[in-house]
Amino acid sequence: MTRIFRNFGLAVALCVLSAGLTGTVVWAQSDEDFDPLFVRTAGDFEVGVRWLPPAPQVGIVNVALKPTIAATGEPVTDARVLIVAEHSLVVNGESVIEPDFEVVAVNNPEEPTVYRANMKFEEAGNWVLHIQIDSPTSGQADFRAPIVTLPPPIEPGLEGGWVFLGIVIVLSAGSIYLVISSRRARAAREAG
Repeated sequence: MTRIFRNFGLAVALCVLSAGLTGTVVWAQSDEDFDPLFVRTAGDFEVGVRWLPPAPQVGIVNVALKPTIAATGEPVTDARVLIVAEHSLVVNGESVIEPDFEVVAVNNPEEPTVYRANMKFEEAGNWVLHIQIDSPTSGQADFRAPIVTLPPPIEPGLEGGWVFLGIVIVLSAGSIYLVISSRRARAAREAG
């Protein structure tokens, strides 16, 4: 019986350790090593823009902005940043831009100078991010940044279902084997 408690304690300790190690990663980059993909001057602001992954695909893309006052380089921490994703389409030979969705980028107390937003792109193609910055102390600005989203690397299909079914069968067969072999061993101990 003590062996069961010891193994249970070890399992709990490993779960806590793994949760502690994986739960500490909050952001891929901190404020000090913010490395923008490009810097754009708009109004009184100079804005560094970065997105993760650097080659965005259909799905969630993390957009990070770091606005500073262009004249002084002083960071802006009191702004409201709105990002409108506009899909660039070609209709009858003409380029048409249609707003698709919008998100508000927010900063947090640990990184007050970097504004982040998660954007979910559901289609591959050419997009334009219309970024609007409104700061009560520093003024307003807006600009557009082009972004191209790639199709997902794996298209949904039946292959994943077959792999899942195979894993379930292997795990079930292993569990059944363990139950049968433990019953045989118990019966042999009781008989002998």
